[in-house]
Amino acid sequence: MNLTKYLLLATLALGSASVYAEGGAERSKQFWQAFREDQQRLHGDKQQAVAERERKAQERAREVAKD
Repeated sequence: MNLTKYLLLATLALGSASVYAEGGAERSKQFWQAFREDQQRLHGDKQQAVAERERKAQERAREVAKD
């Protein structure tokens, strides 16, 4: 192959790479936002976890008091 074919091939490769990369930053931001929302939904808020532990402890105390 001569030099012009290599230059044409390089130009096409770089041009197609930019097409595939278009919107990459937005997709990355969307992924991390969705990930944070899923983690929040799964693990909840720390205050919510403390309240849940206190509620369970009160339920256990009531069960022990009934016995």
